[in-house]
Amino acid sequence: MKTVKPALLLLLLTAVNGAAALSTDSEQPIAVEADSLEVRDGENISIYRGNVKLRQGSLEIDSDQLVIRFNEKRELETMEMTGRPARFRQLDDERQEMLGQALQINYTESRSLLELFDEARFSHAGDTIESDLIRVNTDDNSIEAGGDNASERVKMLIQPRQGSNAAE
Repeated sequence: MKTVKPALLLLLLTAVNGAAALSTDSEQPIAVEADSLEVRDGENISIYRGNVKLRQGSLEIDSDQLVIRFNEKRELETMEMTGRPARFRQLDDERQEMLGQALQINYTESRSLLELFDEARFSHAGDTIESDLIRVNTDDNSIEAGGDNASERVKMLIQPRQGSNAAE
């Protein structure tokens, strides 16, 4: 796993400042549509298949399959989305759009960890990072990107900030 160099990481974190989700999203109801649903109550798993659409506040997820795992208290543990690609869209508290897509996207609630695997792309406020693996910690907005294969390159596009003066 390659990590983004500290100077680039600082620049990227400045670019994605406020990348946390809209704070009211978690208070909204969750609506899910799919072609089929399989509930494994004993395993605390729900599997949605076929043209899956999940909406909660500003969060929108579109995937071919969505697997949601709960703990014994019926609280979210993980969400696993797969697709060609799986996609999500969400607003932050400044109403700036966050977009992500990959062949597989996993979210682990207890670790506040969003992982995008294979043909991954994450963008926020016009800034974009592409890699085979992108990890976003949704608590502290840290980002890690890259794969174990040295030939895989991380690509970043950082937009200039309006109102900033490079000569200062």
